[in-house]
Formats: sequence, C-alpha cells, structure tokens
Amino acid sequence: MSQSLSHLLPNRRSFLTGAAATGVYTFLVPPAQAAAAKPDADINVIGPKPGYSPQIGTLVSMLTWMSPAATRALKGITVAQLDYLFDANANSIGALLLHLAASEVLYQRITFDGADPEKLGADYDKPWGAAMELGDRGRKEIKGHDLDFYLGKLDEVRAKSLAEFKKRDDAWLMTVDKTWGWGPTNNYCKWFHVCEHISHHAGQIDILIKRAPGYKAPNGQG
Repeated sequence: MSQSLSHLLPNRRSFLTGAAATGVYTFLVPPAQAAAAKPDADINVIGPKPGYSPQIGTLVSMLTWMSPAATRALKGITVAQLDYLFDANANSIGALLLHLAASEVLYQRITFDGADPEKLGADYDKPWGAAMELGDRGRKEIKGHDLDFYLGKLDEVRAKSLAEFKKRDDAWLMTVDKTWGWGPTNNYCKWFHVCEHISHHAGQIDILIKRAPGYKAPNGQG
C-alpha cells in the first residue's frame, strides 16, 4: 500500500496514535459560531435529516457539524498564512485543507464505487496524490492558493458525498465488510472515520493558524 494512504486505511498504524501527539484542541465550540460558519439553522441538531434514510441522515448531520471546525478560524487568512510552514517537517494549513478533501474522495471511492485503495490510479493521484501524501510532496506542490480555492474543493467533494448518500439506505450503511483491516467494519464506521479525521486535522489547523505570522483571531477568539 502506498505511504500516502497509510494513516487513513486500517492495515497500517492508526492515525489516532498521531492524534494523541497533536496537542490540545478546543472542543467546546460555541453553538453560535458553528451556526455562523454554516448557514444551516439545524446544524446543532444531530439526527435524521430530510432526504436521507434515518441513519444516513444522522451521519450527514455529524459530518455537517464537524466540517466548520477545520475552517471557522480561517476567515481573512492570507495566501502566505495558508502556505506557512511552522518548521521543515510541518504541513501547511492549505495542504491540510486539501488533505481533508482528498481523504473524503478516497472514502467515496472505497464505499460508493467499491474501489481497491491499492489501485486508485492516475485519475486519483493527479488531483489528490500530493494532498493525500503530504510531507515533502505536499510542501512542494500545494501552495499559492487562496482560501476560496480550498473551500471550493471541500464543498465540491462534500456535495458529491451528499448526493451519493441520498441514493443509499440504512441497510447499505450497516453493511459489514469482513475483509477490512480493522476487523469487521460497516460503512457507518468507515464514514464516521471521515468525520473523526476532520476533527483530527482541525486540531492541527487550530494550532498552526495561531502561529502563522500576522494572524489575528477573528471576533476576539483565542
């Protein structure tokens, strides 16, 4: 398996080991901030949503609630701040945002298309390879984009996820994959892992933005 997928797939060391080392992230986000970050009056209501089967709607509500955690502090961020590298081994904020999009596409292909993660091919690697791999490749290739570029990618990817979820039901969501490296794992767990992954990198972004030169927290946030 390629190094780029090692922290997102189950037959390698879990990214949760790395999550423990990323530092403290503020989990108690004021609901008003969450609502402001996403124009959805029901964003703070976790549960079934119109247009989806009950459990898929609940998953969608969790993904919708979590996504602003990675972006709410970035209003007004400059290209230089998005490209800023805290040290020689760091990933930029821009690269981490694109990584979130790339990882969601990965799980789209695995769960919606039945793709083999070992054989994603050039049509995945060309647009997403650097973002998935990060490290030296990400530092070299992912730079020079403004915030709207990254938000556009995230929105485009999420729109596809939502459209595909609408085509499926709770039986699909609960389908167990007995070959998955974590052990028997259903599609619900795989997609909750996507949600968890957003939380993981939101913590990193929260740390990095506060260290970017010239950063000022919006609305007096610390």
